[in-house]
Amino acid sequence: MSVTIDKDAYKRRMEKIYKTWKEGFPNKETENTLSQVDAVVTLFTGGEIMQYSKSSALQTWLFGYEITDMIMVFTEKSILFLASKKKIEFLRQIADIKSDYIPPVKLLTRNKEVNKQPGDDSESFNTIIKAIKDSNNGKSLGVFAKENFKGNFVDAWKKKAEAEKFENVDVTSLFAYLMSVKEETELTIIKKASQVSVDLFNKYLKDQILDIVDQDKKVKHSKLAELVEQSLTDKKFVGNVDTAQLEICYPPIIQSGGHYNLKFSVASDKNTLHFGTIVCLLGARYKSYCSNIVRTLMVNPPEEMKTNHEFLVELEDTILQALKPGAKLCDVYNAGLKFATEKKPKLIDQLTKNFGFATGIEFRESSLVIAPKTMAQVKKNQVYNIALGLGGLKNTEANDDAGKTYALFIGDTVVVNEAGPATILTNLKKKLNSVSILLKGDDDEDDEEEKENEPEHPAPLVSSEVNVSSRVVRLM
Repeated sequence: MSVTIDKDAYKRRMEKIYKTWKEGFPNKETENTLSQVDAVVTLFTGGEIMQYSKSSALQTWLFGYEITDMIMVFTEKSILFLASKKKIEFLRQIADIKSDYIPPVKLLTRNKEVNKQPGDDSESFNTIIKAIKDSNNGKSLGVFAKENFKGNFVDAWKKKAEAEKFENVDVTSLFAYLMSVKEETELTIIKKASQVSVDLFNKYLKDQILDIVDQDKKVKHSKLAELVEQSLTDKKFVGNVDTAQLEICYPPIIQSGGHYNLKFSVASDKNTLHFGTIVCLLGARYKSYCSNIVRTLMVNPPEEMKTNHEFLVELEDTILQALKPGAKLCDVYNAGLKFATEKKPKLIDQLTKNFGFATGIEFRESSLVIAPKTMAQVKKNQVYNIALGLGGLKNTEANDDAGKTYALFIGDTVVVNEAGPATILTNLKKKLNSVSILLKGDDDEDDEEEKENEPEHPAPLVSSEVNVSSRVVRLM
C-alpha cells in the first residue's frame, strides 16, 4: 500500500501559516515574527542524535511524516521543496492543491551522488534564491535558529545562502504557537497516547514496584526504567493501539533514596530502589504525538509527607482552573504561586521553577512554559504537560539516611477547554489512597480510618487492595 498524505490536513495547516503571515493573530496572542520575514526556510537531515526538532515537527504536522535531507521554502509566490527523486514523487500528491491563501508548489529534484561525492545542486539553489529575492522585500529569512544540522547537502545550501547575506529571523516560537492548537484528529491521538501512559504506569510500573517492595528485591532505578520501556509495545499493558506506532517520549525516570532531580532531561541512576518516596516519570508517544504522567509512590508516608502531597494535588487543581483561553501563561503560573504562598508559604523555595509546558509532536515546547515570564496566551485545544514538584524536603521520621531527604512530583497531560478548567487526559488518581503503600508492622491504620480515606467513587484504573502480600498490606 502506497504512503499517502492527508491533503485536506496539509491544505488547512499550510493556509494557517500563510494567513498568519499575512494577517497576524487577531487577538495578538503572541508576537508575530512571521511579519518580519520575506521567506521561511527549513531543512532537516537524518541520522542526527536529536529526537525532537522544529523542522521535523513541522514536516510531521504538514505531511504526517518526517522527510529527511529536504529543504522546504515558503515564499510569497511559491512553496518550494528540494529533495531526492523518491521524496519529490511522494510530495507530488500536494502539487495540484488549489487555495486562495497558499501559492503553488514547485518541486525540485536533487542531483544524485557520484562516487560518494554529493551531487551538484547549485542550479536548484539558484532557483530557491531567486524565489526568495522575489518574495516581498527579498531580504530576510525566517529560520529555526537553534537547529544546526550537518551534512554535505546542508553545508552546501548554508554556504549559498550566507553568500547572499540574508537577515535571519528566528520564527521558532511562532511556529510552536501555530502548531500548539490541536485539531480533533490530533486530540484523538493524544488521548490514546495518554491512555498508554496511564496503562504503562498502572498495569506495569506500579505493579513492578509493589512486587519489589513486597519481595524485598534489590532492583536498580536504571533497570526498572529499562523494563518499563521494553513493556511499551506489550499488548498486555498498553491496550487497543497499534504498537508499531508507539515509542517512548524520553527514557522513563525512576528516583528514590534521597537523590532527586525533578526534570525530564535526567536519566535514571544505578542506585537500588529505596522503599521510601519513589518518583516515577514516563511518557508514551503515539503516531508522533506525546503524552506524559508523573506520580510519586510513598511507602509508609508520615503525616507531613501526606499533607505536602495533598498540597501538590490541590495546586494542580488550581493550575487547571486557571488554564483557560485568553489567560497569559505567566498569569496561570502566578495563580498557582498565589495559592502556594497562601497555603504553604514555607514550601515556596522547594517548588519547581515552572508548572509545566505545552506538548504535542515535540515533547516540550520551550516557548510555551507555565512560568513567570511567558506572555503567550492560552488557547482552546492546546495540550499541556502539567508538572509540579517539591524538592529537598526533610523526613524527620525516616528510619535510614536514604529516607531523610525526599521529593514529591506529580504531572498530567491536559487539554484546554473552551470554558471551565482544563481536562486531565492521563486520568489516573493521585490522592493518598492511590499512591500510598503500607507495610505490615509499620503503624497500620484501623479499618475506620481506612474507610474514611477511601474515595466515594474509586478510580477504575487503580486497585485499592493489593493482592500480593507478605510485606505489603495495601495500596491505600
